[in-house]
Amino acid sequence: MLSIIELLRELSPVEIKGLEQFINSPYHNKSKKIKLLFGELKKFYPSFTDKKFTKENISKKISPSLPYNDSTFRNLFADFQILTEKFLIIEQLFESDYDAEILLLKSLVTKNNNKLFDIHLQKTLKHLKKNGIDHSYFYTKSRLELCSFNNNILNKREKSAKNIEINTNILNNYIICLINFAVIELINAHLKLAVEEIKFNIGKKADFSLGLIESIDINKISQHIKKVDKNNFILDLYLHLFLTFQNIENKQNYFSYKSVISKHYKELSRDELAYHYSMLISYCLIHNSIVQNKPNNDNELFGIYNTFLKEKLFMDKKSQYINEDLFRNILVLSLRLKKYDWTFEFISKYSKCLHPGKYKNVVNLAYAEYYYHMGSENNSLIDLNKAFDYLKEIKEESFVLKYDIKILYLMLYYDLGYIENLLSQLRNYRQFLCRNLLVTEKKKKRLNKFLNILEKLTLLKEGHSKIDIAKLNLDILKLQNFNYQGWLLDKVQPFNLNTGFKKLKHG
Repeated sequence: MLSIIELLRELSPVEIKGLEQFINSPYHNKSKKIKLLFGELKKFYPSFTDKKFTKENISKKISPSLPYNDSTFRNLFADFQILTEKFLIIEQLFESDYDAEILLLKSLVTKNNNKLFDIHLQKTLKHLKKNGIDHSYFYTKSRLELCSFNNNILNKREKSAKNIEINTNILNNYIICLINFAVIELINAHLKLAVEEIKFNIGKKADFSLGLIESIDINKISQHIKKVDKNNFILDLYLHLFLTFQNIENKQNYFSYKSVISKHYKELSRDELAYHYSMLISYCLIHNSIVQNKPNNDNELFGIYNTFLKEKLFMDKKSQYINEDLFRNILVLSLRLKKYDWTFEFISKYSKCLHPGKYKNVVNLAYAEYYYHMGSENNSLIDLNKAFDYLKEIKEESFVLKYDIKILYLMLYYDLGYIENLLSQLRNYRQFLCRNLLVTEKKKKRLNKFLNILEKLTLLKEGHSKIDIAKLNLDILKLQNFNYQGWLLDKVQPFNLNTGFKKLKHG
């Protein structure tokens, strides 16, 4: 009973109405008791927490003249669950652009209806091409090619040279689609594993997929396919993608990959474009975090973010919302580049595109950071206090947001001169990092360096004269491609001026 109730809680009111119509259809359901059961359950939707919501009460409503029997009631619920799952399958089937059409084509093959088969096949192929190329394009096209081949073999038995050539071409197209789909999925899965390795302390999880990719010659496969399909570019695109992340330090691979995306921009589906722009973003972020002693990608990344937002590439078939991590990354970069007017407009406009369940915390933190940077830049107590007010509104912050929140509190305490609060928060942050097993050792090391530098800055601010300012400057400069390096450099400048140091540059 528990599993089906959890499922019903997740259904929208529209889906509940659809399920009711489905259950009331004699084609799908002939059980009057299931109709009665659903009628009773619907009264408790969506919370299912009323005191009257018990097995005994529901059973009595369905069969008032019979005593409660647990085994009978469980069987009725099991039948109801099977029917609900069947409803979800059918709903999902019709949400897909092509699954229902392919099932129809398979049925028409068995019915030997060539005319109707050809009409539906051409309509589906035309729709598929119109939507643009992506990873699912090749999977769907391979299924359509196979349907076409089977129909020709079973229902078009004339053995002319022309028909034989048509069938061999169909099989070649089928093979090409399968190869394209398999290579794309392999590279996608590998990159997901590789990125997780970088983000979290999970060990070497991408070695297996890397071994598979290295065991095949994708470039050679691509050239071989072009002998049959000269316009096939997808393997070249994914090979450039793979090489970009395989050697992060080589930015030439990145620019070559970006060039291939631009060349085939109009041929790719919106979802595929969104994916590749996301990978360009990921590359810039990862490159910034791991490559030392080289110019960062901030301006390049800012340009990609602008295109991503302008074209609304954050919206796809899976989600109509902007991802909160992406929102955070754009915000942090724009503040680091001191594009304050742009930042305020970004928060105002694109916060409306956040998921409603995550909107409040993310927006409160966004405005807190915006007002902090404005207050710090202009020495405005009004703006700094606004930042505090927004921070206080954040509730149940996520694992990722905790880092930003804690650092922002530290920065506010520093600017406002709340030294005791600052030192206390520094101790708490160190303990937080020490206890957290998901944070990589590299990230812990960088964050602890930041905390140590901030502690020394605080002591300098309090008048301690034993702090080596030259070494402190060097430590900050070594903290390359760190989101808060610029902030540290700004805060150390007054002490440099007092000792005759030249203004330091970063980035």
